Amino acid sequence: MPRSLHHLIESLDSQRGALLDGLEALDLTALQAKPRPGAWSILEILEHVVVAESVILLGLPSRAELVVQPRGLEHRLKYFLVLLVLKLRIPVRVPSRRMLPTGQRSLAELRATWDGHVRWLRAFAEEAKEDSHGQAFFTHPVAGPITLAQALRMDLLHLGIHRRQIANLRPQLLRPKA
Repeated sequence: MPRSLHHLIESLDSQRGALLDGLEALDLTALQAKPRPGAWSILEILEHVVVAESVILLGLPSRAELVVQPRGLEHRLKYFLVLLVLKLRIPVRVPSRRMLPTGQRSLAELRATWDGHVRWLRAFAEEAKEDSHGQAFFTHPVAGPITLAQALRMDLLHLGIHRRQIANLRPQLLRPKA
């Protein structure tokens, strides 16, 4: 596996592990609490991150099921636009209904699913031939076809946004009620 992919996967695993470990200290009431009507709970935010990753990685198929998708200039420009939105933390609507949380999953379920994603990512990166690392096997709803490295970069930025969002919610949820 190329060092750059290894680094991206390890960074993702480290950040998600720290987030999940920090959430273990919260009780179910805090995890499910909504800061205001219509807002997502911590569990829903986490579910969104996990589901979005799965959607972009096409449901984590076997290597044989993946098909290289052609990328044009439009896709390359849209990828950079999505990166810019993520880097600048510009609020946007969820780009696909499939990325919306259901609010029905526990922290343990989300951890197990996310652990599976990381195992799949490592296996995919290890199995991939050197010349296939730059090929667009995956699809973002806005950016279109993307490579694994691009998917991981977007994923890390997306996770960072929602880690900050959760960190901002925690003090509100842990405050004693008057």
